[in-house]
This record gives sequence, C-alpha cells and structure tokens, in this order.
Amino acid sequence: MRIHPMIVILACLPACGADQALSVNGITTRTVSVRVGQDLDLTLQTIGPGQYVSPPSVSSGSLRFLDAAFVGPFVPAGPTQRFRFKADAPGQAVITFSHTGQNPVVQDTVNVH
Repeated sequence: MRIHPMIVILACLPACGADQALSVNGITTRTVSVRVGQDLDLTLQTIGPGQYVSPPSVSSGSLRFLDAAFVGPFVPAGPTQRFRFKADAPGQAVITFSHTGQNPVVQDTVNVH
C-alpha cells in the first residue's frame, strides 16, 4: 500500500501548533526561535560529577523559566537535565547555564516572535 505524501504532511500539521513545545537536545551554545506562548525544553548532558545550576540565568523577560528535572535515559557519564521555559513576549533572551563541576558554561540565545 502506498501512502500519498500529502496525507503524511496533513497528519503532521496538528503537531506544529503554538501549543507544541520546541525541544532541543545536547548541543551547546545554540540559537533557537519560538513563538509567544510556546514552551521551550532544553536538555543538557553532564559529563562527570556535578550538575547544571537551576534556575539558569535568563537575560530578559521575553522568556520565563518554568522548571528543571533530571531525565532519562540515565547513563554512567552523568545526569541529563531538562530545563523548561515559556516564551512570554517578543524579544531576545540569552540563557546562561552554569555547572557545579568542570563542565563548560553553556549560553543559548532564544528569539521570541
């Protein structure tokens, strides 16, 4: 049975709405864009002892920190942390993640439109 490509596209449209959280994993120092009202999930992997400090520093009111949690899969290298944010107003915010151990500081830029 062959599925027409337009059916696949239409089936994916509901997932692209404003309520859909943008999730970004594992890449340090990135720039992402979200819409006002959209959630943003950033996941960081620690290598070695320590963890990223919660709450991280957020440079503007365009983005609001919601919460942080340790998430799986759990690996021997160190904890994986998910940080959740809500885009509140148009603008740009720089999120700075500091680590309690030897992992580098991570800075992510978020453009809210």
